[in-house]
Amino acid sequence: MYYLDFLIKEKNKHNNIEVKKHNYKIKISVVIPVYNCKKNIKYSIYSIQNQNFNDYEIILIDDFSKDHSKSIIKKLRKKDSRIKIIFNNKNMGTLYSRNIGVLASKGKYILALDHDDMFFDFDVFSKMYKIAEKKSYDIIGFKAIRGKSYNDSVQDMYDDPFHMHKNNIEIHQPKLVYFPILNNDCHIWGKFIKKKIYKKAINLLGKKRYSIKICYAEDDIMVFLLFKYANSFKFISKYGIYHLISNKTASFFLPKDHIVFCKIYLLDILFKFTKNDFKEKTIVTYYLFSILKNYINKIPFNNKNKTYLKALLKKLLNCKYILEKDKYDIRKILTKIKNIK
Repeated sequence: MYYLDFLIKEKNKHNNIEVKKHNYKIKISVVIPVYNCKKNIKYSIYSIQNQNFNDYEIILIDDFSKDHSKSIIKKLRKKDSRIKIIFNNKNMGTLYSRNIGVLASKGKYILALDHDDMFFDFDVFSKMYKIAEKKSYDIIGFKAIRGKSYNDSVQDMYDDPFHMHKNNIEIHQPKLVYFPILNNDCHIWGKFIKKKIYKKAINLLGKKRYSIKICYAEDDIMVFLLFKYANSFKFISKYGIYHLISNKTASFFLPKDHIVFCKIYLLDILFKFTKNDFKEKTIVTYYLFSILKNYINKIPFNNKNKTYLKALLKKLLNCKYILEKDKYDIRKILTKIKNIK
């Protein structure tokens, strides 16, 4: 039996989805940006309602959907008082939507979920909460599986040595700040996050920055800041998220110039919030070039993106923490951009 079939069949196993009045304390806030997801959002919510843990809220941020998503989530809210909805009065992007959802939340911990993903097992909430409370971890990471459709066979999201590790791993600062970049773990979903850390990261980023419409690579921005300001991280080898990989996802339809703008914006944010020490700047520079080299020859630039990227590269050239060999590569890229018509 595929997971979706199992979920639908068993959706009333632990919780009655008809929860109009419920006396509960909010311990976990699940934050879900919603945009044009009329076919999938109900399954994401079923996977939450099916947890063997009641003390949560679901915060849905409708990002000015153009399909019937708004009416669907309104109907779901009528059946479950734990569902709260925020309506954006224009399309603001995922970064903004998720951040205002976190700021509006009341739980002690945050779980982020994409609108077409699901929690894979019935005890994700209870297990994460128990572990977090035991040693007061700031962030707990868990494993993910993926499929091309809900009825597709599943596979591990990652196949690198860290994520395939079978034992629980604990990391503290100063190594923690480098973790997401060096271990390919820049997804905001798949993490159980203490809200005070999340709010600190949002406030440090600032509303002016997260109000810029970002719909691609937005996870990288917040994960970097979260791991920079958290003190402790626990990774457990439990599968907690089913992540849908599909050519019909929102990012598939994004204009290429928006994708490159988001990548450039990410680089700017990363560099701005790194400490002025050699090691941190070197690691961020490594990440910077891994992005630039992959995208610089593939994506056409409009004038806005060219201007923004040139300004960023010039800023890097004037930074004393950039290695001379890296500055040479920056000059080559800058020359290439100037020659793009």
